[in-house]
Amino acid sequence: MNSFDIRNFPSLERRVQAHWAPILLEPISGSFERLVVGVAAANADGFHLEIANALYRLNCLYGDEAGAAVKAIALAADYLRRDLSQRSVNALLTPDPPLSGILFGPCQEGEGVSLEALAQSWMLALSSLYVPPGTGLVKIPEETVDLVAASENGGSGDRLPFLVCDYVKGHREGYGGYFSADLRQGRARRTKGGSHRIVIDFAGPKLVANFGTLRAHAITQSVYLIKRRLWDLKVDRDREPAVAFARAHEMILHRPPQNDPQVTQQQQDTIAEALHALEAQADQEELRLLAMDSVPAIGERIISYDAAA
Repeated sequence: MNSFDIRNFPSLERRVQAHWAPILLEPISGSFERLVVGVAAANADGFHLEIANALYRLNCLYGDEAGAAVKAIALAADYLRRDLSQRSVNALLTPDPPLSGILFGPCQEGEGVSLEALAQSWMLALSSLYVPPGTGLVKIPEETVDLVAASENGGSGDRLPFLVCDYVKGHREGYGGYFSADLRQGRARRTKGGSHRIVIDFAGPKLVANFGTLRAHAITQSVYLIKRRLWDLKVDRDREPAVAFARAHEMILHRPPQNDPQVTQQQQDTIAEALHALEAQADQEELRLLAMDSVPAIGERIISYDAAA
């Protein structure tokens, strides 16, 4: 007579049910091009965000500008982790992406042996920027990435905020104190402890402003950095104590003049398209975005605002 022992049968692992959604990168705002750069899974017990680990493949698409896309994905990943930790499944059902170039695919229900396994299996099925864990060559860091600091520390920093600061200090006594300490002291911004701090270039009595440059030779990187500065303005605006005392918040850009001999017509067209997308982003966040073609014009905007307001 055969005896049966439960140990002779394979054990059934407890499977978890969860909501999951793909995270998409839209490299060109308003286009149909999409890249799956992550999968988020969440249920009442927790969440897991699996991010693309083969981002080196972006070099084939974007060449020297691939770094800007990688940094944007890192920024989005950090924000989404915080959003998932606070809102759990609702972060997938009613998503609030941090950048206009980051989108959520449809939220679905699924199951797996764990939230991590569920997210990894869908990443393998959906993303060409993902390989089985342990074989990826580029990993997204867990800490927040400061795109502004990363750009400046990498040797390609934007000099515009410093030039505007110098112009205003030279033309309006007492206004220098409204600029950030970094600009007043002429030093590059640094991150502390790997975490992003909100960066505001100018905070006057009636106007708060950040400055950015649309560079013809690095338009993709410029757009991502400007979007980061728009996000900083939004956060600062939302911290204002009351509507009655709220200051105007503006993102002021420098763009090459139309007759700049070093900028081709194709580059001018690309700049115009990028500017249109940035204006749409600013409108979405209820911020004002202005584009000017000289440092004096930007400086005079700062100086004259109190008189015009």
